[in-house]
Amino acid sequence: MRLTRIILYLFGCALLACDGESSAENGGFSGQGGSMTRFALYEQHLYVVDRLNLNIFNIGNDTFEKVGQINIGGGLETIFASNGYLYLGAMDGMYIYSLAERSQPSFLFRYQHIVSCDPVFVQGNRAFVTLSNGISCNRGANALEIIDISDPYAPVLVENYPMLSPRGLSVDGNLLFLCEGIHGFKVYDISNEKQIRLITHLTTFHSYDVIARDGIAVITGENGIFQFAYDIVTGSFEPLSSIPVHRPEL
Repeated sequence: MRLTRIILYLFGCALLACDGESSAENGGFSGQGGSMTRFALYEQHLYVVDRLNLNIFNIGNDTFEKVGQINIGGGLETIFASNGYLYLGAMDGMYIYSLAERSQPSFLFRYQHIVSCDPVFVQGNRAFVTLSNGISCNRGANALEIIDISDPYAPVLVENYPMLSPRGLSVDGNLLFLCEGIHGFKVYDISNEKQIRLITHLTTFHSYDVIARDGIAVITGENGIFQFAYDIVTGSFEPLSSIPVHRPEL
């Protein structure tokens, strides 16, 4: 019963948010989600963002109980959990919260940028953020930012790279996978953060979000779901399968 309620709740959140899959990095659960998600799992807790709030649920010990809500302000879009911290992507910046107290996340820092749509992906001591001038944030820029988060109280911009129309992203080792909306999909070698190198640029489909893990990249887009195999050493990127989605004519 508890699992059913959680699944139904997550499905409802996904429908309301119209963003992404799911994000999880925790002790009690396993999985990897995209950067466009609005919910994250971390050690028996579920964290959900709506446009204004961070909502906290305890889902351990056969319970599903809301235990808190934190008002962040307008423009919340995405959430990513990693190494005891929450990274909230918002239209005005990236918010960092500590999970030292799982049921009571505490604010640490807001990394500010111009008004822009803001997915976030974290690997180690780096946060990778895409800024996009989408429909709801048309004053923004189109760029990829690499941010040093070694000190969560003082994040530092490592580099900013202009992009076309960036959306979701994922990182595995020295490979960065980037959705460019109507401009396709890109794979970068980021071993040199000051001079990242484009390996692959596919323009045959639109891409929205990506989950890359263990040599498999799953990409969601306007026309379906696409699965690719990649080699983390050579950077090779090969198609495996696709599930087309055809929108009915109106």
